[in-house]
Amino acid sequence: MSLRKFIFFLPFFIFFSIQAQTRLTVVIDPGHGGSNTGAVCENIMEKDLTLDLSMRVRAFFNKHPLKNVTLHFTRTTDVDLPVRSRVEIIEKLQPDLFISIHFNSQKLLSTNRGFEIYYAPDNLSSNIETKAKSYDRANRSFYYGYIIRNLFLKTNLYSVWKLPLNMFTQKYGIMLFDDTTVPGLLLEMAYITSPEDRACIENPQFMNDAAWFIYESIKLIAEKKP
Repeated sequence: MSLRKFIFFLPFFIFFSIQAQTRLTVVIDPGHGGSNTGAVCENIMEKDLTLDLSMRVRAFFNKHPLKNVTLHFTRTTDVDLPVRSRVEIIEKLQPDLFISIHFNSQKLLSTNRGFEIYYAPDNLSSNIETKAKSYDRANRSFYYGYIIRNLFLKTNLYSVWKLPLNMFTQKYGIMLFDDTTVPGLLLEMAYITSPEDRACIENPQFMNDAAWFIYESIKLIAEKKP
């Protein structure tokens, strides 16, 4: 290869070398825990579902490790973990993304059902620097959420289990978003108060499909990370 060609291709070699070394750090946050049961319907408690699903995700990562992904969990057992402690864990680790896993409920309507994605909102601070950082975080959160949203529509959760995509939007007033500085998503996997969703949730295969969906989402985000 001539010197001129080498110089021409050098930036591409450097680019792909950097891309190959890029890592994605993700924190999985199983919602609730301990005395904080979360939503309850009949004999189903949200805290158990979030932990069960998160541990299935961990099992998939153990079985199919991704070299460019580092995974952390805010909890791996049924313990009380205040939101403040979750915020501290996330802020200490400074991941590229945190995903808080929840299951929804509706006191008045059992017809509400489906999968929902909430992403970290803009900070309305008057400080220009704070607003710029918040805008970047919101954009990254939206981008990662959009990847998950598009993937969801191709999964068994949508096509086989008929779980509808109910919502994809910003969410204000959540401490986990308000007090963290990194991109974040909150996934409401399904409604435990919906007979249709609950029938899915009680099937272990649905939970496996949900865990695989989260695994595939993280894998895709790692590939498309800016």
